[in-house]
Amino acid sequence: MTASNASDQVTTRPVAWVLWLLVMVLFSLVVAMVAGILRSLGGAGLPEAVWSGGAAFGASMAMCLAGVVAVRELRKLG
Repeated sequence: MTASNASDQVTTRPVAWVLWLLVMVLFSLVVAMVAGILRSLGGAGLPEAVWSGGAAFGASMAMCLAGVVAVRELRKLG
């Protein structure tokens, strides 16, 4: 690995991390919207639907970040 390759790898890693973080946030937003819509269709009012959406977003984001940590640890082992 040359010095230029090492510098290219360092500059692309944060960009890749930001893109993956954006994908996780967008996925969690979709999950939150679906949960809120389903709660609303079930007869709940707006506050309950928003609370359900927020909880779904938090849980989905936590699962995504836990998956990143798990993959990172498994790569260290293998």
